[in-house]
Amino acid sequence: MRIITVILFLIFALNCIAQENSQVAERKGFIFGTSAGVSYLNLKFEGFQNQNTVAASFPNFKIGSMISKNTALLLHLPGSVYNYTLSGRQRDRGFEGIIPSIQHWTNDRMWLLAGIGISMDAPAFYDIKTEDERKFYFGYGILASVGYEIWKKGRFVVDIQARMHFGKVKFDNLNEKGFATNFLIGINWY
Repeated sequence: MRIITVILFLIFALNCIAQENSQVAERKGFIFGTSAGVSYLNLKFEGFQNQNTVAASFPNFKIGSMISKNTALLLHLPGSVYNYTLSGRQRDRGFEGIIPSIQHWTNDRMWLLAGIGISMDAPAFYDIKTEDERKFYFGYGILASVGYEIWKKGRFVVDIQARMHFGKVKFDNLNEKGFATNFLIGINWY
């Protein structure tokens, strides 16, 4: 929690510093964004020891449209890769989601995003060896994120993001609760 507080403080401080040389962004129509970074992932499998790990956070996509000057309706696809060890061989899986979201710019550079949708535990496409490892598991998910646009050129924007993703997923014989805290660098087109 301290890390999130520090990240949020830094984002707000950067926002204040950058106000004097701010270029007004023209956000309208279609939006596409992608991001990558690091994730602190806490997984709780029913009846097993908690798994805490720092891992890569990808793929992360958002696609949607502006519905007003400062607000967008998006489909957000968060992802965090982790090492699964509870059955069979050790392999990579993803704690991911398909989450309808609303993103709102509080000023020209800073935005907030929130959404509720489907969380999933999915196989990493590059690490599937048997048919049994192809299974996807679904549940509900909640997402909250804050971002700061550090560079703009026309409709192209680079931002830094802090995101929290909670999900509860039903496996064949157990429940998984996951909480991912991510720090990301994003590339967006408005």
